[in-house]
Amino acid sequence: MQELVFVEIADNEMQAKVTVVPPQAETDRFSTIDDVRDALKRRNVVYGIDETRLAEISAKLSQFAASKNINEPIEMDVAFGTPLANGEDARVEYLYKKSEEEVPEVPVVEDEEGRVDYKAAHKIDNILKGTLLARKIPPTKGMKGMTVTGKATEAKDGTDIEVKLGKGVVVSPTNPDEYLADADGQVIVKDNKISVLALYEVAGDVNLSTGNIDFIGTVVVRGDVKDGFKVYAGEDIIVNGVVEGAEIKCGGKLTIGGGVSGNDKAKIICPGDAAIKYIRNAEVNVGGSLTTAQAIMHSKVTVGNKVTVAGKKGVIVGGQVIAGREVFAASMGSNFATPTEVIVGEAVGLRDELQKMDVELKAAVENLDKTKKGIQFLKDLAVKMGGTLPPDKKELLTKLTRAQFALMASTKSLAEKKQDLEKKEQEGADDRRRHAKVMCMGVIHTGVKITINKASRQISEELKYCTLTESDGEVKVGPFKGN
Repeated sequence: MQELVFVEIADNEMQAKVTVVPPQAETDRFSTIDDVRDALKRRNVVYGIDETRLAEISAKLSQFAASKNINEPIEMDVAFGTPLANGEDARVEYLYKKSEEEVPEVPVVEDEEGRVDYKAAHKIDNILKGTLLARKIPPTKGMKGMTVTGKATEAKDGTDIEVKLGKGVVVSPTNPDEYLADADGQVIVKDNKISVLALYEVAGDVNLSTGNIDFIGTVVVRGDVKDGFKVYAGEDIIVNGVVEGAEIKCGGKLTIGGGVSGNDKAKIICPGDAAIKYIRNAEVNVGGSLTTAQAIMHSKVTVGNKVTVAGKKGVIVGGQVIAGREVFAASMGSNFATPTEVIVGEAVGLRDELQKMDVELKAAVENLDKTKKGIQFLKDLAVKMGGTLPPDKKELLTKLTRAQFALMASTKSLAEKKQDLEKKEQEGADDRRRHAKVMCMGVIHTGVKITINKASRQISEELKYCTLTESDGEVKVGPFKGN
């Protein structure tokens, strides 16, 4: 008798289909449900068999056998595996606010007299001691699967995480997976560590009465920062007055409402965005974007993203301005051909980081080489001494062996970090080449040198209302396209 029942198993063995074809000759008998079960058994389909569907097939076969009229095959999925379910990783639920929600940038707006309310652009949210900040949701167990042929498929359990608690945060006494504020202040989530950092406010000037300021959180100075003083903050710095020949360094954003009048001694370091009324005779390093309301004069300014000198009279004159992507100003240079350099397209920060990584990697490789030589020396010594080292040498060998493994891991990690930085620099270079530009809605005077993606142009004749870009290794001048 010709085979009339066929079983098809999916490639992943998570499903089996039965096909019953009509008798090929009058002498052939009609298939029965027992034939279907036998076919499933021959193909080793032993798990997830749907008896309800088999009953449907059985009823159809009985009907066709009685009527002796079947012209089309019967096809039906009859067995289904159980897919595996990997466990979910542990996660942290931040309860005081939506931790991933970024605070929108507030545009710098001038009033009719050219003044800017920088305080309105920086709202600091405080929480009170005892506030429930976050809760850890533990990982879940994975659930193994099963194929229709009875093969188990192993699932992975979710991965646990370590919640890093910074200053001002404690574990809840009633729930070890909940974390409370232990102080009034500002919540900071950085590198997966949650902290509550208080605000340090200087009611007046930073001067002899206050001394230098070095604070882990946000610093607000209501007055000026006087000549020779330092203000360091782990987060934002807000200065309502003027920064004189002082040093300002923050870990977040920076606002200087009164501007910087540096006397060639001011040094400003900000990894985030900065808003400064004006900059004069200062060195300024900004990792994000820089917005000034009036002018950048006789300063060295290095910015990771964009430089915007806002206002109809915004000017860049004297010194050097370097930006990763874009520089915008109403005018550049002066009628006196003041030497002014504008550079766009530099990988600000990355090159320094790569150089630092090179030094660390070189030192790690040298130490690893010295360690290997020390281990080999002790092994050779052991051979000479008949296979046994003195206790002090044996202990030294153990220490060197441990150090070798640590250095190997460190060297590998540094090499991977360097590779990531190089990749990031290359990716950033492509982006900078596409977007690098210098825009001026007024006049670029003679004496200004423009460099875009390493292509330079010395301005020998005034340019007006223009956008400068790089093309084929040259700085090209086009119409002003707006900021």
